[in-house]
Amino acid sequence: MALATQARKLAQSQDDAQSESQALTVFAHGLFMFGRSLEAQDTLLEALVLGEKRDIGAARGEALQLAGRVAYTLGDYDRAADCWCACIELEDSQINAAERIQAHIGLGQLRYAHQHLELALAHHQRAAQLAENCDNVYLTCTSFINIAADLVQLGRADEAIAILKKTLPLVREDQNYQFEAEIFGMFGLIRMQAGEYEAARMSLMVALKINRLHINTWGEASVLLRLGRCSLESDELDMAVEQFARAQMLAESMSSLPLLSELEQSLAELHLRSGDAEAAAQHQARHESLRQKLFMQTHCPRFANLELRLLE
Repeated sequence: MALATQARKLAQSQDDAQSESQALTVFAHGLFMFGRSLEAQDTLLEALVLGEKRDIGAARGEALQLAGRVAYTLGDYDRAADCWCACIELEDSQINAAERIQAHIGLGQLRYAHQHLELALAHHQRAAQLAENCDNVYLTCTSFINIAADLVQLGRADEAIAILKKTLPLVREDQNYQFEAEIFGMFGLIRMQAGEYEAARMSLMVALKINRLHINTWGEASVLLRLGRCSLESDELDMAVEQFARAQMLAESMSSLPLLSELEQSLAELHLRSGDAEAAAQHQARHESLRQKLFMQTHCPRFANLELRLLE
């Protein structure tokens, strides 16, 4: 982030709008990784405003793609869909192949969030196809991880495990610690769904350690939520309280509505098991309110048109 600040100053001194936009995007990415999503959103807006006045080339697609990711984390699904659809529709001169692929991945994640799992899988498979064509290990891995997540929710755990086992060596060779944490987190989820709570906890603890070492706030919060679920299913309620509290603190610091919605549902179940029906009802009501807020979004007409073409 310090280097990005220096780069921006140099770009401004040379009247180089494209480099200034790229520097702002790098800085926004740093803010995003630290969980400072609202500040990241403001910084990306600066980058895109530059592009309204000047030609910033492929920097436009880079800023738009990250803006979609930030909006998705905040639970602003309508804005996320709009950003990612815009990415896919940009001319080649305004976006790199990598950002176009990541936009497909993002649109798939939106569909996943709405439980439209076959559509999510179609987007992610298209992303994997495009990533293979440009021989990009990073994008191939992220496509595979998202395909595995879709398969888990579709009840095809064996296929998901096979893809994750194929992806893990590629991720380690590329030294991508965020993806390694995601893979172990998914192994934990699969084992938890199978009722193997101790094995699930071991996988999740590996994911938690990696996320903390590499300062991935969203990843840490997500894994803590799953660990709390694991403790809840094992009737270790005190441990679940501690894990949910830490996850909630992180989710609130990021203003992440999707994570907060999941947490409210888990807290409702926790209070129900503790015998506090009134608190359980309050948390369940908050969960339903947040879910309604999230599901009311994503009415982008371009989204539907893209998917008609995707499924042809």
